[in-house]
Amino acid sequence: MAISLTYFDFDGSRGLECRLALTVAKLPFEDVRLSREQWAALKPTTPFGALPVLDIDGQKLAQSNAILGYIGRANGLYPADPWQAAQQEALLQSVEDIRAKLPDGKGMTEDEKKAAREAFAAGWLSQWAATVSAQMAGPFMAGDALSVADIKLYVILRSYLSGTYDHIPPSTFDRFPKLLALYAAVAAQPAIHGYFEARK
Repeated sequence: MAISLTYFDFDGSRGLECRLALTVAKLPFEDVRLSREQWAALKPTTPFGALPVLDIDGQKLAQSNAILGYIGRANGLYPADPWQAAQQEALLQSVEDIRAKLPDGKGMTEDEKKAAREAFAAGWLSQWAATVSAQMAGPFMAGDALSVADIKLYVILRSYLSGTYDHIPPSTFDRFPKLLALYAAVAAQPAIHGYFEARK
């Protein structure tokens, strides 16, 4: 089986969560990393005109949550129970909501961007963190079993805890120890640790 994953050439966002899921599932894959210029040429040929794209023996699947769902169901990284699976699908979508709602600062002065992001961190982002924390069994969402939802959570938390977004301090999550524990538990997985070691 020939597998490739195509995304931009950086370790973050939707591409990273899919790369990590493939790595945890122990599925060898070609990691196709595009420049912006390469993407402009390839975009018209992709499903929905978006990345990432998973290719398995010539069959293409787009949209990160669909890719994660496929990898999870096929490799024991998704709940078998339909209700639990639906709950995790809702969680996957909630991470996309975070990405959509983050004020990007376009058309704003720096002061306006700072105010918008501080309000986002204190309001919507904190409410999301509280909602997710309340659903957690610990150390992962469903207890001891790692899932693709945990991997997606890890990736979004990594972006905030590393200070990727200015005016949103990592301390925003200090009030949510369950989320921080999940982040640490995913980071400690040998496959996750090994992925980043290999990228150094």
